[in-house]
Amino acid sequence: MTQCHDTYQSDPLSAAHMPILVRDVMTAEPTTVEPATGVKEIAHLLLEHDVRAVPVVDIGDLLVGVVSEVDIVGRASPSGRHPTLDRLVGREGADDQDGIDRAHGVTAGEIMSSDVISCAPDEPVSIAARRMLSRHVRMMPVVEGGRLVGVLSRHDILRVFDRPDSEIRTRIAQLLANPLWAPEGSRVHFQVVDGMVHLSGTVRYPSDVHTVASLIGAVPGVVGVRQELSAERPAPEPSS
Repeated sequence: MTQCHDTYQSDPLSAAHMPILVRDVMTAEPTTVEPATGVKEIAHLLLEHDVRAVPVVDIGDLLVGVVSEVDIVGRASPSGRHPTLDRLVGREGADDQDGIDRAHGVTAGEIMSSDVISCAPDEPVSIAARRMLSRHVRMMPVVEGGRLVGVLSRHDILRVFDRPDSEIRTRIAQLLANPLWAPEGSRVHFQVVDGMVHLSGTVRYPSDVHTVASLIGAVPGVVGVRQELSAERPAPEPSS
């Protein structure tokens, strides 16, 4: 099983806006199946809960694989391979014998994909979302110490953009009041409407315009920044 975790290096901007973590938006009690669960029951669960895949867990909630719609529908081909489905999910060139074996499986343990792309609960959502897009998956199990603690779906990630304007305003006010992140001499005013932030006022140097706009744009829930900031002073001359 592949537990793929991208390297996350903290920096002043990421520390300033405290990125939303996977644990903040994941589904903590997902629908799961055991290795012995039959194909018919799995299909019923996928339809009943309107999900595209379910994690397969063993004793102690240990993640052992994932069964998706494709794993079940692919059984329709007697040879174990469905060319059209293979192209759609990027499985062209997969081992033929493996496909045949899985096509004749009748339980989760026999048809599941065991090479699972997962994420950790303490990873930033932005990093996990990037992995989901690059690996073309709609759902990732969230694993801690080998145990399944939740799942992260694209639908879950949408919650980041559903943050109330009041929370966004509070966070922006905290950032602009903190001398560690707000450039010295800044007099920045802001409005937030439906996640869009309008900045006005003054900062000390022209370079501070980009700094403030980038800082505010990185706040979770902000969908865009329009700035009308001006600099009080020209850029300082480099010291000799």
